[in-house]
Amino acid sequence: MSSSNSARVAFATAMGLLLACALLVYRTLEKFAHSERTVEHTLQVRQLLGETESQIASGARNRLTYVLKGDSESLAQYRESVRKIPLVLRNLRQLTADNPIQQRNCDRLEALVNTSLQLWERSIALRTSQASAPAGQPAMTEQSLEFANDIVAVTRAMNSEETRLLAHRTKSARIHFVLVIAVLVATFSAAVWLLLWHYRLLRAELRAREAAEQSASHAVKSALESEENARLAERTALASREAVGRLSARLLRLQDDERRRFSRELHDGIGQYLASTKMTLATLGGEHREDYRYRECLGLVDQALKEIRTLSHLLHPAGLDEGGFSSAAKWYAEEFAQRSGLELRVEIPELPERLPPALELALFRVVQESLTNVHRHSKSKSAEILGEIASGELTLTIADHGVGIPEGVLNRFRIAGTSGVGLGGMRERIRELGGRFEVESSPSGTRVSVTVPLNLNLGPNLGPPGAPPLPAPQAGEGAEYSPAADRPAFSQ
Repeated sequence: MSSSNSARVAFATAMGLLLACALLVYRTLEKFAHSERTVEHTLQVRQLLGETESQIASGARNRLTYVLKGDSESLAQYRESVRKIPLVLRNLRQLTADNPIQQRNCDRLEALVNTSLQLWERSIALRTSQASAPAGQPAMTEQSLEFANDIVAVTRAMNSEETRLLAHRTKSARIHFVLVIAVLVATFSAAVWLLLWHYRLLRAELRAREAAEQSASHAVKSALESEENARLAERTALASREAVGRLSARLLRLQDDERRRFSRELHDGIGQYLASTKMTLATLGGEHREDYRYRECLGLVDQALKEIRTLSHLLHPAGLDEGGFSSAAKWYAEEFAQRSGLELRVEIPELPERLPPALELALFRVVQESLTNVHRHSKSKSAEILGEIASGELTLTIADHGVGIPEGVLNRFRIAGTSGVGLGGMRERIRELGGRFEVESSPSGTRVSVTVPLNLNLGPNLGPPGAPPLPAPQAGEGAEYSPAADRPAFSQ
């Protein structure tokens, strides 16, 4: 057990022992109060017994005086004493109701007193009927003395019983007092010892804490130095990340410019050559119309023209520059649905005015890349493209009902943005324009949400204010590009 736990146990035990001492003191005081009540009870019983004897003696004396002298005042005093005797006996019975022995003594006492009272009443009646003392009075007086002796014996027995009870209770109280004193001394000594032990443990713990605080002070200094180094490293990493983000956005803009140039070259160069070839072949239709090689050449040229137009639109749709984002996105979604068999629901509102070209291109690339991912990875048969304008912002949502993105891939994208070129490229495009890019995925589908402000003030560098300008691309510059590599699977 640790020193702190030992100190807690010692303190709790000491407090418990002190509480036990307090309870013992309380019980002892209660016992003393009870003993006081028993002594008072014994004194009351003795007082009532004395009063009983006094009233009986007074009644006997006044009866005898009246019998001998015929004094009316003695008769009145006799009547008063006789009236008080039953009240004293009743109080005596009530006071000794908890003691069966005393109750039996009370029964005997009441029987003797009643017999004596009856004898006294006959003596009074006999004296009242005759002018002088009758001859039977001495016999009655003798019987009265015998009853008086019996009454005295009963009262002495009751006094003896009360004395015995008082002695027994006094002995029990004394024994209880001695035991309580012994327990109090033992528990108080144990509590004092435990408190001393608790003090020693606390003192040792305080010393250990002082040593730990000194060690912690040295550790804090080292930690502060390490934290400062970590902050320097973090600032360096943030600067590197910002530089990587700017480089990524720059590469994306270069890629868009390169795609636009390739699209124009395909449409205006190879496309025109193929169109001329088709027109030239058409002039030979009269001579070689039945030749299967002629028809095959026409079919190949038509197929090549379609592929060139499709590839040109995928690289940079001409409708984006002419009709804006809404028209280009709807056209692309329709073409995508026809070629892939995906059921698409498109609800993009018409914008009140044209968006900046960089923003339109970024939103179109988000739609293009998201639909390509839906077709390649989601295994979904349906998807939605929804747009909403609120509070000066455009929110574009592309959702499918497929298998979702694996959790590990999604976590890597959210933390480090390393889940592939597609999602990372979309996020960098939107961040470069000051927007928000969010991806939510579950086993029931994936939702890509883009929110961008509509009042962007984009400079000639096609990026938000503060971005480094791009140099004009020269002939032969840019990364090597393969049209087939960027072509979605559904067009093959």
